[in-house]
Amino acid sequence: MHNWVMGKKHCYILLFLLAIANTSFAYFDFSVNCRKAHQYLMNLRLTEAQQIIDVEKRSNPSNIIPYYLENYKDFITILVSQDKTTFERLLEKRSKAIDMIEHDDASSPYYNYCLADVYFQWAVARLIFMKDLGDMIDGIKAGMEIKKAYELLASNQTKFPAFTPNLKLLGLMRAMIDAVPDSYKSIVKTLAFDGSFEQGISELVQLTDKTLTDKNYDYLKSEALFILTFVEINLQGDKQKAMFLKKYFTHPIFVEEFKTNATLLYAKARYEMFFGKNDDAIETLENFPRGKEYAYFGFVDFLTGKVKLNRLDKDAVIYFLNYTVNYKGAHYIKSAYQHIAWFYLLNNDVAKYTDYSKKAIKFGSALSETDKQAEYEAKKNSSPNIRLLKARLLCDGGYYQLAVKVLDGNDQALQLKTNRDSLEYLYRMARIYHEWDKVDNAMPYYENVLRKGSNEVWYFATNAALQLGLIYESRKQNNAARLYYKRCLSLNPKEYKNSLHTKAKAGLKRIGG
Repeated sequence: MHNWVMGKKHCYILLFLLAIANTSFAYFDFSVNCRKAHQYLMNLRLTEAQQIIDVEKRSNPSNIIPYYLENYKDFITILVSQDKTTFERLLEKRSKAIDMIEHDDASSPYYNYCLADVYFQWAVARLIFMKDLGDMIDGIKAGMEIKKAYELLASNQTKFPAFTPNLKLLGLMRAMIDAVPDSYKSIVKTLAFDGSFEQGISELVQLTDKTLTDKNYDYLKSEALFILTFVEINLQGDKQKAMFLKKYFTHPIFVEEFKTNATLLYAKARYEMFFGKNDDAIETLENFPRGKEYAYFGFVDFLTGKVKLNRLDKDAVIYFLNYTVNYKGAHYIKSAYQHIAWFYLLNNDVAKYTDYSKKAIKFGSALSETDKQAEYEAKKNSSPNIRLLKARLLCDGGYYQLAVKVLDGNDQALQLKTNRDSLEYLYRMARIYHEWDKVDNAMPYYENVLRKGSNEVWYFATNAALQLGLIYESRKQNNAARLYYKRCLSLNPKEYKNSLHTKAKAGLKRIGG
């Protein structure tokens, strides 16, 4: 009897110890080390981030967050390098992160959140290397991963509605619904997302505000503002609606972050470019941290080249050349060569203009509409009108008065030798005045472009119709806006068709068709 009691006692002790072991076996803890590693990731100091992750693994082997952060580091590595070999090498590690999280505490709100992040990150990584919709295997895998991420977050939002990090990807995915080009609409329908662009923006604003006031989630502030800026500028592209971003880019907390945070500096430069603050963008990008301790982010060189060329700086070409040499991906290579060609044309070197125009045809991939346009223009066998080109660049940089001055003169003085040049002159004047907030001056030019260019293959008339729709929508004249959005959709340009039509359809949806 004594042996039985002792045996039973030992059994209870063993079960108790096993219970303790199981409950403490794995957990999610954004510890001091994890927050520091996350900060280094946002600063693109990836090697140092990995070192801190390794320290946390050794000191807290039951904490799963380091494995989540390690996957995040791999994703950022792929995102900034866009190197296919790196993607294929790191893809082999994907399942380890998922396995580590899935063996953790499913009752934690971080369980679904971390899993969703991993699935979404690898979906984006796959999409980076998709050449077109013909890459069906990667496309299907990416679609399944995005669907999985959305389902995990939707479930998490139901279980833990007060868990603020849910809003990061939920907001992004919902905002993307209306912005997806027609060629991808069929894929989106299979994902069964609910929500709208407006809901997505609202959730991202909630997230960003929360990260500024709640210490539990302040580590997310860089991601939150980066994503919010991307969505507002790249997906919506409406300056009036994006004005609210100013409160974040002037907020003392973010102003302090701009001193060291590479991710936020990139977002700040995009914000400044969008609002025509070209000189500010140049200063921001020139202060972007560079050096062996930072991952090379090629798009920073590309953007620096653009803003400097907008100002007609003599060193603009250096950044585009750096991009074509050091960037390992396929995106914006054609556009970079086009900008190099423009630089030499503006500096009266026709031979180099011709050489780099040929490179815009030969190198890179026509994946984006920007690269397609660069290739299309390079194949025309005719150089752009120098004064129109100069005005275009100055307008992009927000130097509106200089742009108008460049276009001052008659057709002969401007050397408008073709129908395209004459139409582009009207279009450039419209864009300059519109961006300059002199909308009443811009509208007659837009109308003229639409009247003279509707039967042409160029994008000028299509965008003129879109811009008139946006103007009338902003003035609450929805009937007129509807008319111009539909006019935009009736035109079939060879250039920028997908993006222009997508924006027109989004406009129609906003005003009720």
